[in-house]
Amino acid sequence: MGAESPRPTRQPKWSISMSDRRELTEVPAIDLGPSFAAGEAGRDQVAAEIRRACEDIGFFSIVGHRVPDDIVEALRREARAYFALPPEEKLKTPQPPEKISRGYSHVGSRGLAFSLGKETPPDLQESFAMGPIKSAPPAIAGTSAERLFFLPNSWPAGRPQFRAAFEAYYSEMDRIAVHLLRLFARALNLDDDFFDSKVNEATSTMRAIYYPPQDRAPEPGQLRAGEHTDYDTLTILKGDDVPGGLQVKLRHGGWVDVHPRGDAFVCNIGDLMMRWTNDEWVSNLHRVANPPPEAMMLGRLSIPFFHNPNVDAEIRCITSFYDRGVGEKYPPVKFGDFYLSKHMKAQNMAKTA
Repeated sequence: MGAESPRPTRQPKWSISMSDRRELTEVPAIDLGPSFAAGEAGRDQVAAEIRRACEDIGFFSIVGHRVPDDIVEALRREARAYFALPPEEKLKTPQPPEKISRGYSHVGSRGLAFSLGKETPPDLQESFAMGPIKSAPPAIAGTSAERLFFLPNSWPAGRPQFRAAFEAYYSEMDRIAVHLLRLFARALNLDDDFFDSKVNEATSTMRAIYYPPQDRAPEPGQLRAGEHTDYDTLTILKGDDVPGGLQVKLRHGGWVDVHPRGDAFVCNIGDLMMRWTNDEWVSNLHRVANPPPEAMMLGRLSIPFFHNPNVDAEIRCITSFYDRGVGEKYPPVKFGDFYLSKHMKAQNMAKTA
């Protein structure tokens, strides 16, 4: 990953003693607007809010993100129309044999809790996934990494607006993810561009997920999405705020429902950022609950963008920004190896991969 790159001329303005702070009991909302303004003050302000959220709960929602409403609505419209198709039509664009995030996955085809070694019934969801729009970098051309991380996307035939909506939304999420990573670096008292060279050939994936109505009670332990952490740098989510939605675990052990503003995206850091920060930031457990009996026949659409770094990016603990004298808690790992070890457990519903 290279040497650390602290900003010695600036001291962080947001140092907060853990003993002087009350635990967050809900997902905080952060306005990104000031971070786009000229000068340091706005970026410092937003970075301070992000740091607090990432230390305490690992989740926050964002407004003022500059993502055009029409891009969001176009994707939601196309996704809803796609999931309304007969199963045989959706299965014409199946997930590839390698079980990577491309194409259609039917209900019951994965169990996210398996990524943590927990055996559960399959998750009650279907999805359509895509990966990078651009081709693989020359360094991995012709290797297994090219197929596993840069396999060309597969699109439903005769639906050009579907592809256009997905690619436009993906591009917007990539833009926001890079902006957030620069704020992450600032929050950690590193150069703003610290992560740039680790994500300039990003391998991010995106899913449109549909949680269908439930015409019968789930099996014991079965959820719309099982309890898990994400294994990326960060996730940016747009989901329907309806019963049977996202829940986040608090430090004291309870679960809190997430109810963002209508114009907000929900963000959370993944396992990579927790490793990068030597566990100072928390990649938090979350799940998608089943709806209550009175809302069982209400479906839910959710669109998560999973920001992933370069295949060969080295994830190595950095400790200088907290200066607690704590050694590295994790050995260095290449992103590609770490990601596949988690992803394949969820896709194959196996405790080992």
